[in-house]
Amino acid sequence: MIIKNKAMKKITTACSLLLLSLCLYSQTAEMLNNRGFKEAKKGNYTKAISFFTQAIEQNAFYTDAYYNRALAFSKIMQYQSAIVDYTKAISMRPHFTIAYNNRGADKNELKDHAGAIEDYTKAIELDTNYARAYYNRGIAFMNIKEYEKSIADFTRAITIKPDFKEAIINKEIAEQKKKNL
Repeated sequence: MIIKNKAMKKITTACSLLLLSLCLYSQTAEMLNNRGFKEAKKGNYTKAISFFTQAIEQNAFYTDAYYNRALAFSKIMQYQSAIVDYTKAISMRPHFTIAYNNRGADKNELKDHAGAIEDYTKAIELDTNYARAYYNRGIAFMNIKEYEKSIADFTRAITIKPDFKEAIINKEIAEQKKKNL
């Protein structure tokens, strides 16, 4: 019996240490992510990226760190890097609606309008009341001169959010461009 108790104590101690180290490991990643978030709020995107990267190195499954780093990459116009991080975040959280929308925005910046439309469409499938995704998809459709679809998306965005000024303005622009065809 004494041997079993000593063995159990060793196992219990080992489990406790493992649990403690996992908690510290996770807290460190979270603390680094929070520091990155604070730097991003100050507009220090390169410094923020460094903190988000450290958080990811601490915890390779930290979805928010990938997402936040993608946002920071977008701010400094490193769209391809942002797309990689949005894709990683989406792979870990498949219903990450805003990540699809934001990845679409970066694809649109890179003139991958078809890819952008695909991402906006997925965001809309996940949240049919996501006015910004309709608006963004409307912009992408305008970029490829599909004005009818663009007008429909701007109209839907305005229906969801009646004071959506950019959607109202771009709907008028799309209607004018459609008339001029």
